Amino acid sequence: MGRKQHPVVIYEDQDLIIIDKPAGLLSVPDRFDADRPNARRWLLARYSDAIPIHRLDMETSGVLAFAKNQDAHRHYGKAFEERSVSKKYYAIVLGSLSSQTGEIDQPILKHDFQNLVSISKKGRPAITRYRVEESFGAFSVLELDLITGRTHQIRAHLQFIGHPLLVDPKYGGRESFMLSEIKPSYRGRMDERPLLTRTPLHAHQLTLTTPNREVHTIESPLPKDMKAVIYQLRKCL
Repeated sequence: MGRKQHPVVIYEDQDLIIIDKPAGLLSVPDRFDADRPNARRWLLARYSDAIPIHRLDMETSGVLAFAKNQDAHRHYGKAFEERSVSKKYYAIVLGSLSSQTGEIDQPILKHDFQNLVSISKKGRPAITRYRVEESFGAFSVLELDLITGRTHQIRAHLQFIGHPLLVDPKYGGRESFMLSEIKPSYRGRMDERPLLTRTPLHAHQLTLTTPNREVHTIESPLPKDMKAVIYQLRKCL
């Protein structure tokens, strides 16, 4: 499945730039390899400054915000810290949840020198709320409301409740998703390619208040790869 190669600016004002980040692109420069493509570098080629306000995992797509100046960065940084920003995601997960809505309140510990977290009493407070959008028996589509913003929070929380992301080998998901798993006519085909090879997590909505107290809700449509999987689940299950 092909991917978008570049971000798209979906909102802009005098203080803020919000992009639709494609899966496979870093939010900010890599600590060990500054030459790897990233959203901030793409923006700096077009704007005088772009200061990250929050981040998305490389394989997570969707709404990502940058400040144009230090005053805006302080304002939005405080808003994220005080949890006055609403962040909603779509996810495709394994299994069928027993409740249509719920809250996962489990502390998350980030491991030193590893891009990995775990649920631990020694960790920082973390809360994720979910709602089941569609259920297909062995798979479900969720909308998630991120109350806190810890590293890999959604991925670790979904693993904790026994419904990891469909593709996410670090946190209990599969290496990839093949159409033959749900479509018998594809089984045994030598030319089959994975329908999905990245974590099916999409930041679809961000609601924030500007310094002059205007409330904006910015949305990003579901990307083609996740839409394709959901289409096949609806068709085959």
